[in-house]
Amino acid sequence: MKLRDLLFITSFPLVVIGPILVGVISYQFLKESTFEKLQVVNTIHTEDFVELHINARHDILVKNKMDGLKNYVKAYKDEVIVEVQSEDESYEGSFVIVDNQGERFFYNKGYFVGVTDSELRANLVALKQGARIINLNGEKYVFSKLPFLPWKWDIYGLYPIEETSELLKEVAFAVFLVCGLILVALFTVTSLMYRYFVIKPLSEISLFSERLSNLALEGRLRIKSPEEFRVLSKHLDRMRVSLTENIGKIEKANEELSQFSYRTSHDLKSPLTASKKLTEYILLDIENGDLEEAKNSVKRVQSQVTKLESLVDDVLSLTKIDLNTENEIEFDLKELIDDIVDKRKTFFEDDCCTFSVSVDLDDPKIRGHKIRYQQIIENLVSNGFKYKDEKKENPYVKLRAVSVGDRLSITVEDNGVGIPDKHHSEIYQMFKRFHPSLASGSGLGLAIVKKHVERMQGSIHFSSSQQGSTFQVDIKRK
Repeated sequence: MKLRDLLFITSFPLVVIGPILVGVISYQFLKESTFEKLQVVNTIHTEDFVELHINARHDILVKNKMDGLKNYVKAYKDEVIVEVQSEDESYEGSFVIVDNQGERFFYNKGYFVGVTDSELRANLVALKQGARIINLNGEKYVFSKLPFLPWKWDIYGLYPIEETSELLKEVAFAVFLVCGLILVALFTVTSLMYRYFVIKPLSEISLFSERLSNLALEGRLRIKSPEEFRVLSKHLDRMRVSLTENIGKIEKANEELSQFSYRTSHDLKSPLTASKKLTEYILLDIENGDLEEAKNSVKRVQSQVTKLESLVDDVLSLTKIDLNTENEIEFDLKELIDDIVDKRKTFFEDDCCTFSVSVDLDDPKIRGHKIRYQQIIENLVSNGFKYKDEKKENPYVKLRAVSVGDRLSITVEDNGVGIPDKHHSEIYQMFKRFHPSLASGSGLGLAIVKKHVERMQGSIHFSSSQQGSTFQVDIKRK
């Protein structure tokens, strides 16, 4: 349910239905004249009298088959007449029985003080001619007439008009009490609906938003109705999930950055320190005239500079991964592999290590970031050569690229020294080198490969032992 519909449903009873009900009841109350209200009340009393005192007795006569026995009928009539002539404390008016058979009147003479039969007869005649009230001895009465055909009686209930003000107060109080109860009930229902469907969800959203602002990301926000609040809660919960993921990434990135800064500064300082020391030796050798030793020191400086250059290149490659703005292009993967092999031909040509390339693609043309594929292949293949096991017969490095459904699989396999099991969990960490005595390097190669694969929503798997290592990269083709 949408919020506007909910607000309409909750407001409509209070704003529209409530006033309409009050208006209708009040209109009906005001529309009827005082005379009509008195007649309604008086008719009810008259009907009750006939039902309780006349119909009840007649039913007894009929039930006991005494309706035709004059003595019994007369006795029951006399009982009714006695009751008419007595006071009734529950009724402000009084009753008159007109016996149409004998043209007689029976009424409470103590109630109608000073009223004669002739005066009463004259008023009854006037009623037949359309009069609406009876005027007896200066007092005005409204009347209600009920005929009782079995006994040929007319029963008149007479109610004094002077009692009108009290009656109006009672009726008005009842009307406004009912109207007040209706409005209170509508207000209560509306308030409860507002509390449950508006105030409560808003409170939950406010509390959840405050928690998000304080990065308290535990717990979910679930609101089912109204529709706008449900959608808002869904977006806020997505924001919570996104914040949780991003905070995790930021914390991981900060940790990597801290480690990266420390290791980079350390690895940069090491060749610089060595080069500085070597230059001192060179100056000393030149002063002593030992040019041969000076040349050797220069070569060692060159080696340190080369090492430093390699480290800087790897650091730049790693930092450029996240800053890569190169557009995806269509290129031939087989040609890229051939270019890599040709460019690093000297490095890959090793008398004691066999290098083989196998490309089996449905279509060698793929779409993506060419530089990423290039650095993945170069790093994996160069690692295979760096860490070859010269003690083994026929050391080799194999590069394969094949199509597997809609995915591209690049595998580099070697039978080199492998990676010890205890270091498998650290294999993609920066500056990790597991065989520093075999080859120089920055320890960033596999970290670079891992980041490139992740940026392309691919996956990388490896297996490694003393028999060698295998790395497999799977990337969805575009």
